[in-house]
Amino acid sequence: MKPGTQEPQDWQTDSYKGMEVHVCALRHDEAQGWDYAVRIAQPGEDASYESELAAESGHDAHLPTREKAFEAGFAEGYAMVDRLLQ
Repeated sequence: MKPGTQEPQDWQTDSYKGMEVHVCALRHDEAQGWDYAVRIAQPGEDASYESELAAESGHDAHLPTREKAFEAGFAEGYAMVDRLLQ
């Protein structure tokens, strides 16, 4: 990849308790590792528009791998849905 360019975002989606949990693993430089972004939306809503989100979160987590970033992102997303439904 050329310096100064970003990798395309890789969003993964899971249904949880009637909501859609969207997680993107975000790469930092080699020394800092990975973090993630989480978006929660109703099924069928476009999670790329803030006005259609039920909740969102982002972190500067510095996780060692892409897989760990997705794992942590989905865990946080499920907890966010649980809080929304209380």
